[in-house]
Amino acid sequence: MCDTTELECQCLDPKCGVEVFHETDIGADSMAGSFSNVSLFDCRFCGSRWLYCSINEEVFSRPNRWYRGPISMKQSRTVIPEYAAELLAILPWYFYGGAVFDTNGHKGSGPVSIHPEVNQTEVA
Repeated sequence: MCDTTELECQCLDPKCGVEVFHETDIGADSMAGSFSNVSLFDCRFCGSRWLYCSINEEVFSRPNRWYRGPISMKQSRTVIPEYAAELLAILPWYFYGGAVFDTNGHKGSGPVSIHPEVNQTEVA
């Protein structure tokens, strides 16, 4: 897991692009009106592993929100799309962004809104 006190890497910038990572798709979770794609991102520079979720709602043509949080190799072995939000929520911090939040990236913690019925202002 990335440690911000010991490592300065591009992946620690909340606004870094996906080109910084090697992506492994682990699946999708669809609920009424939304579709979340869940992937594991491995940083091409420092090797840290990240859980990444992008959420599309039927009314938008591109992802309208996303979350990216550092996870351990052990955690990554048990991730399934249906529980990605719960794993992100227990992390000490994660990055989030997208049109819903009107940002290309910020640091947050706490509950995440993967499904439309969840309040989207819960990010701390």
